[in-house]
Amino acid sequence: MGTARNPPLIVPSRPTFACVRCSGRKVKCDRHIPCTACVKHGAECVFQPPPPPRRRRRPGAAGPSIDGREYPQTRLQAQGHSPKESSNPPDTNSRSHLSSREIRGSQSSSSEPSGSVSKTQVIQGRGQSMLIDNSLWSRVVEEFHDPEDALRRSSDDSSDAETLNDDFSFVLGGPPSSRTKLLHPPPQQVHELWRTFVENVDPLSKVVHIPTLEKAFHEAANQVDTVSRSFEALMFAIYSAAVMSLSDVECKERLHEPRKPLRSRLMAATKAALSRANFMSTASLVVLQALVIHIISARDMYEPRALWTLTGVAARLANGMGLDRDGTLLGLPPFETELRRRVWWFLKAQDLQNAELCGLPKFRDVGLSSDSPRRPTNINDIELYPGMPVSPVESGSLTDMTFLAIRYDLLWFADARVAKFRHQGKSLSQWDQDFASGGDKAETDQGVKEIEEHLEKKYLRRCDPSQPLQLMSMLMARAAIDTLRFMTHHPRRWTSINQAPPFERQWVWEVSIRLLEQRDMLQSNPSLNKFAWHAAFTMQWPAFIHVLDSLRANPSTPDAEKAWRLIANTFENNMSMFSDSRKPIHRAVRSLCLKAYDAHKLQRNGVYALQTPAFILKLRQQQEVEKIKRQACSEATTASTGLKYGTISNQEDAAQHEDAGGQNQRFEHVNEHGSEAEHPYTIEDIDLGFLLAGDGSADNRAYQTINWEQWDLFLADSKIN
Repeated sequence: MGTARNPPLIVPSRPTFACVRCSGRKVKCDRHIPCTACVKHGAECVFQPPPPPRRRRRPGAAGPSIDGREYPQTRLQAQGHSPKESSNPPDTNSRSHLSSREIRGSQSSSSEPSGSVSKTQVIQGRGQSMLIDNSLWSRVVEEFHDPEDALRRSSDDSSDAETLNDDFSFVLGGPPSSRTKLLHPPPQQVHELWRTFVENVDPLSKVVHIPTLEKAFHEAANQVDTVSRSFEALMFAIYSAAVMSLSDVECKERLHEPRKPLRSRLMAATKAALSRANFMSTASLVVLQALVIHIISARDMYEPRALWTLTGVAARLANGMGLDRDGTLLGLPPFETELRRRVWWFLKAQDLQNAELCGLPKFRDVGLSSDSPRRPTNINDIELYPGMPVSPVESGSLTDMTFLAIRYDLLWFADARVAKFRHQGKSLSQWDQDFASGGDKAETDQGVKEIEEHLEKKYLRRCDPSQPLQLMSMLMARAAIDTLRFMTHHPRRWTSINQAPPFERQWVWEVSIRLLEQRDMLQSNPSLNKFAWHAAFTMQWPAFIHVLDSLRANPSTPDAEKAWRLIANTFENNMSMFSDSRKPIHRAVRSLCLKAYDAHKLQRNGVYALQTPAFILKLRQQQEVEKIKRQACSEATTASTGLKYGTISNQEDAAQHEDAGGQNQRFEHVNEHGSEAEHPYTIEDIDLGFLLAGDGSADNRAYQTINWEQWDLFLADSKIN
């Protein structure tokens, strides 16, 4: 009887759990007695059964969360250990302040067939999160004594030599990352970089929560030797984004270093920090935020296709963490839910913008569904805090989030339009063509009017132009509305400019002039200098091209003098249009501009002496220099190979030969970091005559048809907005 009641303990020949030492060090244990790792290090190998699993919380149960722990990261991320206990500490049996949460079906657990139903859940712990939404992984998680054990293998901050550490630095276009500590800027410079980021970059991104992050950032800056890898990646991303937002003069004044080498150094350090944090396999929201900020700061450093691909990596990481589901559906607390919404929506908007730079349609399927995160709440950062008991209420006034709230409302509008287009049975590949040439203008105009009224009522009528962020929001919103109008009434609908209905022609001209005025204000208004970095990526090329074409066809167009002032400002505010002639769009615009000015000069001849503007002189000088290069290149090639350059059609043959100096004639754009990106055009200027049909005489200028399809290709090939 006694034996039956107390059977002897049977110890299996091989335990089913890791030894104490391997478990504590978070390394794989082969479960031999003793295990190989303990033998290797001469340590005692002890097997002790893990504690029993914790009881799972009910879906609506309140519990500890990210609130200030994953990222108030003050201690957890900055110092690499658990944060201090709050005034109301969670269950003392919990080994982490972050618990797993799950969404169950409408059926009770007793009615669910065991092992056959997947339960959507977000496992969180150690500053990481993982979305589980299939039956296999649901069963796997159930086998863990603690669901957080599923996250152990993907820790970003482990420095143990035996831990798997994939080096993905090659994805960022740099050399393999060093295992040594990264060199942070001096403390005084760190504080200035933080202030610059808060003033210049954060208002237009909001992927971090400044009031919560600030203390952690400064604490980490004062003890960089103990900072965790994930938080270090975020710090370096903030450094490089801050420098990106400064002009050369501002950088010298505020940071006492030339901008170009400082930015290059910090960008390289950011790449290394992201690689050290295993960004390609991370489950950490902090690392994801670092990657998103890096994408912001690298927009002019990477080729757009590479940038879009990297944005796709960030989107995949976000999906793996469940950011594509609204936090309310996952049982997450209000603070964390709002933070995740901000990251997801910014990433989605960035992904669409980067795709457009690669030649994809301006409007694409955003992929919103009933499970998608809601738009971030339009509130001030100070109203959002860790541990807040209920979801924040939308503010009835302008806030820190206004700029992004407008942007996300426009994204929501575009998604609704695309969804309606697809509901009509049309392919998304037809969207741009239908939108700009074959669609119902009246219907689209009504939709644009509705979103304009929405933005006016909710935001724009309250904007104070004396406040930089509100002025920026107002200009961005109005430019977006005018862009929609321009696309709806795109000149590609016309046979020629003079054959278009006069009212339509004048209306499109006025919209185009407004777009140039809005961009000019973005780049010229002193109060918006801190946001000038963002304006550099919002060039209104179609409107700019149409204005030049209109001036070429009709030099006496009303407001021609005003248009020429705006054109001059556009060139002067964007020096790359002078200096970077490798991009086809720059060469094509230069050619069109000179033709328009020649027509303008001819029309003014005899009225008064026309002094040639400085920007026209620069364009002509650049054209002459390239003409000389083209002739020299052609002569050298003819002498050595018998080939003659000069047309696009023979560029593939020409690219296979080298000039007398042994240099390949294909362009390679070398950015300030030295990375190379090829442009598929030879060094000589291309023949732009095919952009306009008909002869160029004064009598026929107005009846020449601009080839918008070719301009579209130039925009895509140049990989610029």
